[in-house]
Amino acid sequence: MTERRQNARVLIVVGIVGLAFLGLAFRLFELHVLEHKNLLAQALANSEQVVHRQGRRGEILDANGNLLANSLSVRLLFADPSITCSQAVAMAHALAPLLQTDEAALTAKLAGPGHYVRLKQKLNDDTVQQVRALKFKGIGFEDQFVRSYPNGELASHVLGFVDAQHKGVQGVEASMETFLQGQAGYEVIERDRRGKEIRASRIEDLAPRDGFTVVLTIDQVIQHIAEVELEKAMVTYRPQAAVIIVSRPKTGEILAMGCRPTFDANKAGDASADARRNRCISDVAEPGSTFKIVTISYALCEGLVRLEDRFNCENGVWLYGGRLLHDAHPYGVLSVEEILFHSSNIGAAKIAVERMGPARVYDAMRKFGFGCKTGIALLGEVSGIVHPLSKWNKLSISRIPMGHEVSVTPIQMLMAMNAVANGGRLMKPMIVKSVLDENGTPVMRYTPQLMGQPITPQATALMTTALRNVPSPIGTAPRAAVPHYDVAGKTGTAQKLEGGQYVEKYYSSFVGYLPANDPEISIYVSLDDPAGGAYYGGSVAGPVFRAVAEKVTQYLGIPPQQKPDSDKKEKVA
Repeated sequence: MTERRQNARVLIVVGIVGLAFLGLAFRLFELHVLEHKNLLAQALANSEQVVHRQGRRGEILDANGNLLANSLSVRLLFADPSITCSQAVAMAHALAPLLQTDEAALTAKLAGPGHYVRLKQKLNDDTVQQVRALKFKGIGFEDQFVRSYPNGELASHVLGFVDAQHKGVQGVEASMETFLQGQAGYEVIERDRRGKEIRASRIEDLAPRDGFTVVLTIDQVIQHIAEVELEKAMVTYRPQAAVIIVSRPKTGEILAMGCRPTFDANKAGDASADARRNRCISDVAEPGSTFKIVTISYALCEGLVRLEDRFNCENGVWLYGGRLLHDAHPYGVLSVEEILFHSSNIGAAKIAVERMGPARVYDAMRKFGFGCKTGIALLGEVSGIVHPLSKWNKLSISRIPMGHEVSVTPIQMLMAMNAVANGGRLMKPMIVKSVLDENGTPVMRYTPQLMGQPITPQATALMTTALRNVPSPIGTAPRAAVPHYDVAGKTGTAQKLEGGQYVEKYYSSFVGYLPANDPEISIYVSLDDPAGGAYYGGSVAGPVFRAVAEKVTQYLGIPPQQKPDSDKKEKVA
């Protein structure tokens, strides 16, 4: 009986052991066969970490290779919560003061799920060294790039800025995003059971690619000259806003483009949307008398008038279409040339009414590019406003030639004047010169592009003859004259529209080119509602033109030409 009980006990023990081994065998089968893939993935997750590497965003250079925008390398602190969670509280307590962040939030990150979390971006070298000295396991550093604009406010409206994801938001940063953006890469890092990196096992799966370099037509020196003089005008005349553009008439290259108010591209988020707006391409206004170059040059081109043809300017008041049209000064009979350099509204209106007609005036505007975007390589450009003939009223034919009932952008007005300076060739404005790869080899080159031929070279020669007198004692902008240089230009003084009514506020502008016989540069200046009583374009925008032209001609080494002085009486308009 005792032996039988012993045998039973043995059988029970053997059975239990057998069942245990059977269970163990099944568990081993489950782990090695049924759950192999899941467990392998977990093991790799515990031992491997994917570290992302950001490609450096491309640089932006001026036409001479000067740096306008680049990306600076800074450090980013990250952690592996699977390693740090056991000591999250202690680590957060030590790191929070160094990182200047909330301790509770840091604890949550360190004790959270996953294997990668960013703790702090843009660390300086001192903070990096202090964190390293703590010798915590499970944390590390990555290189990160921060966009930098070495010149601060200079050319900020042209350059634009980037967002938190390092993507271009405005200006060249946005329009050339495809070329500037770098390609992100990553590498897989293997760690031992203590969480230390096994450097011999480091595998880089995809190397990052840096972005291309974009070279602009902007000249940093000319840009500085233009913005300094524009800032002086803001102080002297206290306008609400102001713009300036400097270009090469023959090619359409933009050498400088600036606005006020402005902003520091390094701190774009601190500036208002109004300050960040590039008014040179996004703001429209009635141009005033600068627009007379469009209709009169077209009339000369079509043989409808000659410079010596004379029109009665009605001593400054003309009744047309039941409404009075006024000149700034009373004039009698003026030649077409005198109508231009005296800036007679009545004279320009009579040329349109008596010689051109609505269809030709409309055709002139469209051929000069008004009502369409210029195509400059900047986002945010608008088309301006040119009403179709079907929407003209009985006064339109007399108002449009003097720059009313049409709205234009500064860049459109400058390109139109460039056509007059450039033998009638309307050029597309250029802001980007080339795109270079990492070796400095061009991957894209941009060349001057002809957009049309609104008028003939013969007509432009006649226009230049008349426009030479504008910045002279007998014209409307003697203060725009540049000593020792032959300048051709046109003033504009346009009343502002508010609520559909003209008010006693003005857009004051001057646009011109020099040397008049072989233009090297053209400059457009506009002030929005200058204060202090002076508002004529020749009086407030003219001096800015002169100051910029004097410095730019010296910088570019443009030979002077002595122009005979005149002792005739000065005019303003």
